[in-house]
Amino acid sequence: MQEAEARRLCTLLSPLRLAEYQLACGGDDVAALRLHCWNTEISEAFYGPLQYLEVAMRSAMTRELTAYFGREDWWSDPRPQLTYGGRQRIIEAEQQLQRIGLTPTPHMVSEELPFGFYVSLLGPGNGYDQRLWRTALYRAFPAYRGRRRLLHRQVDHLRIFRNKIAHHGPIHHRHLVADHEAILQCLGYIDAGLATMVRQHNRVPEVLGRRP
Repeated sequence: MQEAEARRLCTLLSPLRLAEYQLACGGDDVAALRLHCWNTEISEAFYGPLQYLEVAMRSAMTRELTAYFGREDWWSDPRPQLTYGGRQRIIEAEQQLQRIGLTPTPHMVSEELPFGFYVSLLGPGNGYDQRLWRTALYRAFPAYRGRRRLLHRQVDHLRIFRNKIAHHGPIHHRHLVADHEAILQCLGYIDAGLATMVRQHNRVPEVLGRRP
């Protein structure tokens, strides 16, 4: 690609967005554009492993909370004492379903809730360590042997990483090998077979090997 064409495309894609890539490439527009394309490709490759982690966490945590509180809409039980933010996420999920003409069921609400909601249940919350973790949620991560707060820190780090990808942000500067291993490790806490499947069939190592 000619430098003039690369400069034109960088301008088209947003000078502000491309500025970080140009800085990383010493002002070389061609190299910056190549790095931007690779950033898109590696973000796409991470989508699969992050999706499996989000779905597996939601499924495992919902299963254990439903079993412990004895109802599918476990959040309606007074015992969890969700934070204000947590209650708002429930209301927003119900309202979103209603806006598209659906009558919310507990399963629909669980599926509509964002990844951040489930990550927050592993945080301190309103005494979540006693109310949720020690009573139910530790069973969602049978291979995990550490403290709740350390698990929360790890998955919250991955939540921020996921959101960065979802908003088309730059991730090329991160320690992506470590990010990949962290996803697989968290999957392993939930189910070793799932972690093995994702390790064998995701494209992250291949794309990392082609970094420009």
